[in-house]
Amino acid sequence: MSDSEASDSEKSSSTRPSEPPSSPESNEIEAKIEDSSVPVDDVLNPTEGSILFQPHRTIGLISTSQPFTLSNGTSHLDRFITMPLQERFVIYKCDTIKPVLVSDCLQGTRKQTNEEKIGISSAGERLHYAVSESSLGITVATHGYKGRWSASHASLYKRTKVIDFKNIVKNSSWGIVNVVNLGKSKFPVEVEKDNDDDTFDDSDEEMEEKGEVRMENSLVLAFICAKNSFETMSEEEEIVGDDSDDSDSESDDDMSSEESESDDESTEETNYNGEVVIVVASRRKIIIQKRIPLSSVATFTPSIAIHPHTYLNKILIGGNNGEMILLNIRSGKVIHRFLCLQNEDDSKITAIEQSPAVDTVAIGTRSGMVHLVNIRMDVKLFTLNHKVSKSTRNKGKAEITSLSFRTDALALEHGIAPMAVGQMNGNISVWDLTPKSNDDDSDDEFTSNKDGRRTLLCQMDAAHRGGVAELKYLPQEPLLLSSGIKSNSLIMHIFDNPNHTGRILKQRVGHVAPPTVIQYQHSSNGTVLASMSDGTDAASCQVLSCGGKGDNSLRVFSTARSVLDREYGQGKGLEKRAKELGLEGGKADLLLKPITAMASCEAKTREWGDLVTIHQDHAIAYVWSTKKKSQSGPVLRQEEWNVSAMKAQPPKTAHATAVAMSSCGNFAVVGTKGGVIYKYNVQSGMPRGSFPRDATDSKKGKKGEKMAGNINRTTKMLERTFKVHKLHNEKEKDSSVLEAQAIMKSKLQMARHIDAAVVGLAVDALNKTLVSAGSDGKLILWSFATHAPHRKSPIHLSAPATKLVHARDSNLLAIALEDYSVVLFDCSSLNVVRKFSTEGSSTRHNGPISDVAFGPDGRNLYTASLDGTVRVWDVPTNTCVDWMTFASAPTALTLSTTGEFLATAHQGRLGISLWCDRSFFQTVHLNGAEPPSKPFQMDEPAAVAEDEDESAIVKRAASDKNKFLSSSFTKTIEKGSADDNDEAVVPKSEGLITLSGLPAAHWKNLFHLELVKERNKPTEAPKKPVSAPFFLQWRAGESMGATEPSTQNETSKIAKNDDEEWEAAWVDDDGQEKSAPQREEKRKNGEENDEEMPVSANFDKPTKKTKIKHFRSDLATLLEKCSSSNDYELVTEHLASMGPSAIDVAFSSLCHGMHDLDEGLHLLHLCSKWLLQACSSRRSYEVINAYLHRFLHIHSTTIAGVDDSTDKDLLDRPEHEDALRLELLHTIKQLKETHDASTASLKNKMQETLCLLRHFSRMV
Repeated sequence: MSDSEASDSEKSSSTRPSEPPSSPESNEIEAKIEDSSVPVDDVLNPTEGSILFQPHRTIGLISTSQPFTLSNGTSHLDRFITMPLQERFVIYKCDTIKPVLVSDCLQGTRKQTNEEKIGISSAGERLHYAVSESSLGITVATHGYKGRWSASHASLYKRTKVIDFKNIVKNSSWGIVNVVNLGKSKFPVEVEKDNDDDTFDDSDEEMEEKGEVRMENSLVLAFICAKNSFETMSEEEEIVGDDSDDSDSESDDDMSSEESESDDESTEETNYNGEVVIVVASRRKIIIQKRIPLSSVATFTPSIAIHPHTYLNKILIGGNNGEMILLNIRSGKVIHRFLCLQNEDDSKITAIEQSPAVDTVAIGTRSGMVHLVNIRMDVKLFTLNHKVSKSTRNKGKAEITSLSFRTDALALEHGIAPMAVGQMNGNISVWDLTPKSNDDDSDDEFTSNKDGRRTLLCQMDAAHRGGVAELKYLPQEPLLLSSGIKSNSLIMHIFDNPNHTGRILKQRVGHVAPPTVIQYQHSSNGTVLASMSDGTDAASCQVLSCGGKGDNSLRVFSTARSVLDREYGQGKGLEKRAKELGLEGGKADLLLKPITAMASCEAKTREWGDLVTIHQDHAIAYVWSTKKKSQSGPVLRQEEWNVSAMKAQPPKTAHATAVAMSSCGNFAVVGTKGGVIYKYNVQSGMPRGSFPRDATDSKKGKKGEKMAGNINRTTKMLERTFKVHKLHNEKEKDSSVLEAQAIMKSKLQMARHIDAAVVGLAVDALNKTLVSAGSDGKLILWSFATHAPHRKSPIHLSAPATKLVHARDSNLLAIALEDYSVVLFDCSSLNVVRKFSTEGSSTRHNGPISDVAFGPDGRNLYTASLDGTVRVWDVPTNTCVDWMTFASAPTALTLSTTGEFLATAHQGRLGISLWCDRSFFQTVHLNGAEPPSKPFQMDEPAAVAEDEDESAIVKRAASDKNKFLSSSFTKTIEKGSADDNDEAVVPKSEGLITLSGLPAAHWKNLFHLELVKERNKPTEAPKKPVSAPFFLQWRAGESMGATEPSTQNETSKIAKNDDEEWEAAWVDDDGQEKSAPQREEKRKNGEENDEEMPVSANFDKPTKKTKIKHFRSDLATLLEKCSSSNDYELVTEHLASMGPSAIDVAFSSLCHGMHDLDEGLHLLHLCSKWLLQACSSRRSYEVINAYLHRFLHIHSTTIAGVDDSTDKDLLDRPEHEDALRLELLHTIKQLKETHDASTASLKNKMQETLCLLRHFSRMV
């Protein structure tokens, strides 16, 4: 495909959002949308933001199965990693593993969008790779529709917002399998924003001279694309002719490709399986520079690639069949096909990593082999084998997923060369690649393949559940950062032990399975008034979360600070015990079963446990301490139940299904599958009877022992209270007692859950009444003291109950039923007072109700359903006031203590979503007469960015509103390309101070530039290494073996051909066989041209350097240009695009001292006028102050000399120079006064704010 045609096809693809493969149904619906006669609402059902709630943040979501990328830096203190996180990416700071930047949501990630309405299986998109460049402030992310086998599009982010995107692959059978960062390079960038042409031709140099094109640093990436060989092609696809691989018919293929890309119903058929797409990303747009089809190796399917060190314009690509090729991206030719791995098992190459030694790379395969290969000589040095036991469970677990080399000084001091290997089984192996013995006597060192020569330093078993997704040694530090495929964790290991083993230094861990039960810690306490912003009570900002199937952990997540996140301990030494028992699952096999329900009470938090949990298919309940963050209380069980798993277990009818705690914190009640409710003392764990009483009456106690629930004792007490035992004779007493017992027995038989599970329990605030709801449709009230049922019990419900929630302040019960309705029961009047989501109502749920919760004041009721919605009900008016729908169905919800935040857990999502109630900070009008007729689509909140200030959080939350995506996204992208993406911050009123929004490193380093220069100054000249790299045993210049004299000439010819072949890996030519003298002679004669090079590729020809209009610097040229209009805004923009060192050079070039005043005095005056105008505008306050500091630091001596010499040697200077000196001094004086005024104003405002904050804090 020619570059112009590729640009046209790319331009057409960039004007519409990414789409999945089209279908007849989708085309039909799209035709309806384009038809103006059909309302869009009838087709796509657009939605707006919720009435009450807006997205706030997501907690507990750390990582996904996608690998992260590591940014450059001098130490872990200034390094960052970019982690794809579903439809967003998060940038973590390496020193604290805290998120510092969270991107906006990818466009089109809602389930109830046009994709679902038109029957397309895709439900949103997800990121696959994300590469950030901190110096440019951009991130390039590849993404594709969920359910697609690989990424298909690339988006350009300016900090958190998408500013451009491109369709990279040709059709649905192609995908992006890897991204290679080729570094930064200068490219011509068009200044005019409305020009959509993405190509660069010879006219760019002329445009550059006219000022329409400028050179700008850009990020260069190589997208490795492959064809999915397992996907069957549809019958409707258009088959291109067999001559598509012929180079002579390249233009014809490009035309057919362009037509097929413009038509959604047709795709292009190619006879090769790989392609490399070179992409250039600037601060404004992303451009496809060139496409390199791997047609010369048609059977090669790429899987992964790297850019080897010192190999200019070369990338090393590994394939699915175990092959490797070296590609010159400048000429687009495969310059070598490696043969050293052909005798292996031909398994897929899954990982490639550059070693500290030049020409040597480590290659990991699917079969668990790691090969060290010298790519310059095409020789395999040695192999490391990672074996796993052959079983169905371990199938595919030996695959190598990631490799990394350690390069710190500590390893060199100990004489080791560590290499970390991550596998699909979750193990991390650290090898010492230093040979154990001297191999000088080996006859054939290249072919030696002895694993015993390399030592396994340590192996971290099951470091990540589901496999290791990515691991990286931080450069020059003994720190290993790793993430898991299914572990939802980011762990930093440090290797500082004498035996070279690692230990966990820092980690961020979340659930490995979607949480099923969540609850704000002590959310029932309505007296604590705390919010996330003021941090009055940390407990009010903590959410207890229980993992689902496969995750048996109990965790607490802080909604304010992630450092408070903890996993509740279930015992000491579990990992060691699991190793002793030989459990393959490790610690997870010794944990308790998944938690199905929990109850808490804060009254006795300081004395004993305050949290009780019940577990799946388990009869025993466990007591936890939220203070100790562990299971530190007794186990709640009946005396005849065995704790040991080796003995007889309780019957299945005793398995716990519901739990509740009394308001005093002394008792816990546990409902079972058989309908019996057991009562326990939380402090001692002793049983205290049951509901009904006869469930434990058969147990005979000691003589004289008083047992709770003994009916004989209770009857005697009642008789003595009412004195009925003295009114009758013995016979009448016996008959009356028998009659009373018979009535009581019949009542007891009715007031119980017979062979029906107890689904909900509640205890009132005074510990007088216990309420139970069962799957048999009965609601029973019990006396908490006597264990007797209420005289009106049981109360029959309209359908079996599934959930029960109690509001203690109002003594109301919300009971979810199997018919998708909710009833409100008043425990005081013993009547059903409200019915929600009834049959025939427009606000009825369409699926089972998964959770119910009351607001703090009891006036609002929140219901979550598996139909994917959450409804908010106003209890007094019995109306639905809000109706929200989500991309995945909510399984649990909970309200904060003050009701400010709603937390929800969803199917298939590891994180917990927080939603902010906007009625707390703005006026919200609820129309009870007209309930919502359509659900409001809610976006998934972003992850926590903890280094943001409060205003940035509010601004991000306000911009993350729920808006329906339609074709207007195209206009947004076009507008983003036309408008300036660096939007200037405009103050709300004149005179307000604004900040620039530039990275802190841009202006902070100007204050310490001398220190930086001194630190970067080399201490000594570079020295030649004493010995060869540690695992290269071959020595140049020595014969590999004895050769016959008659064959020496042939050997020399072969060596000469090999040298010429490998010379291509070191020279940056276009593959033409020209000698150096011939090329030099042609350059002198002007005969050599670039006809064979693509005109749009920046790699093909040297870029013409920008002509400096002024002999000093570009800054001097801009000052001269802006002085005519007296508008120096361009100067500020120009310096904002430069680095600290370049700014220092630009300021220094204005004037070189007192001897340079003839020409430098005028430039100093212009620069001072620019600074005066910038300070007066009070915009970009911190950057302008940094520029002023640097300007005065460089030229303060010269300005002081001008002031001292104004009254001297007047006769030796011309009059215009005297006037210019006076103008400079006058401008400097004005600059000082303006700066002092703005500084004083800022100090006064800050002082007033601090005084107000101090005053308000004392009031609290």
